[in-house]
Amino acid sequence: MKFLYVLPLLFLALFSSSAFAGWKCNTTTTAGFPSQCSRASVKDSPETLITAFVDAVVALNTNVNRKDYKAGVCTMNGSENAICGYSYTSFGTVTNNSIGAIKEAVVCPGTIEVRGPDSPLIKSSTDGKYYVSWRTESVESDICHNSCSYLASSAQSTGSSCYRSSGSTSSGFCNFFVGLNSPSPSCSAEAGYTAPAVGDPLNPSTDPGDGGDDGTDPDPGDGGNPGDGGDGGDGDSGFDGELSFSNPGSLKADSVLDSEVNAVHYQAFVHGMQVDLNHSGFGVAMEEFQQKISASNSGGTCPTADIAILGTIITFDAHCVLFAEISPILSAVFLAAWCLVALRVFLSA
Repeated sequence: MKFLYVLPLLFLALFSSSAFAGWKCNTTTTAGFPSQCSRASVKDSPETLITAFVDAVVALNTNVNRKDYKAGVCTMNGSENAICGYSYTSFGTVTNNSIGAIKEAVVCPGTIEVRGPDSPLIKSSTDGKYYVSWRTESVESDICHNSCSYLASSAQSTGSSCYRSSGSTSSGFCNFFVGLNSPSPSCSAEAGYTAPAVGDPLNPSTDPGDGGDDGTDPDPGDGGNPGDGGDGGDGDSGFDGELSFSNPGSLKADSVLDSEVNAVHYQAFVHGMQVDLNHSGFGVAMEEFQQKISASNSGGTCPTADIAILGTIITFDAHCVLFAEISPILSAVFLAAWCLVALRVFLSA
């Protein structure tokens, strides 16, 4: 039942935007060219944006009279706005047009997962399992990824994401989480980040996901289960009594939730649940559903008409602007409806 409380957080994380600073169509251009701007997406510079925009216009063009589209020059208007020109030929006449570009602000997630360095494997003399000789305390430098800064001091391991390096019998690595540097979240140069990965299991004959206590030597009592090493280890002999249970007393849940120490642990837990959901059958299905919704939103083209009157070309496209204003509302309503239907099917399974 606790999964039902976590599920809304997982949906928010699934549809949340990633951290990326780039250039995209401004509001006015997006309203006039929704499909073209959607295809152009977000680019590293205004010049690459206008090139992608022109490619999208050519791909979606249904007007046979408009030909020879070419990307033009971008002129900066401050540090976060630009005007980018392009041209095309219609009825033998070259027509110049332009779009507005705006720099997208960085949106930094609260935590990110990072792959740790390759480190030697050690075998515990207590339980015979292998562990990675690495600790989160060895992360000494802050991490900069997608223009977002993360504190080395916030590094935390989930304890179950340590693996052997692929094909290796002597080294392994652990994935870990770091928290955002809230007082100073921005940085410039990419540093210290390696994408999380999955390698070979540490102990393939036991639990493939058992990575030990954040890749370090286990405590003397870790790594075993009741019955191992006793009476043949088969667990079905020598027991003729009843199991006993000792009441631990009242639990102070509020103190756990209010503890600032657990903030990063909580974020790491939610992020871990998000990763598990994204790799599950349901998460993959929801991702494909979201991609199909996005693709269907950018697959159509609003029909327009050009009429030459006394040497002047008049374009009829006012209905496209009207539809562009209401289409985001319709898309959000239907996306929410389908998500509720998918959730109902998932919970009833």
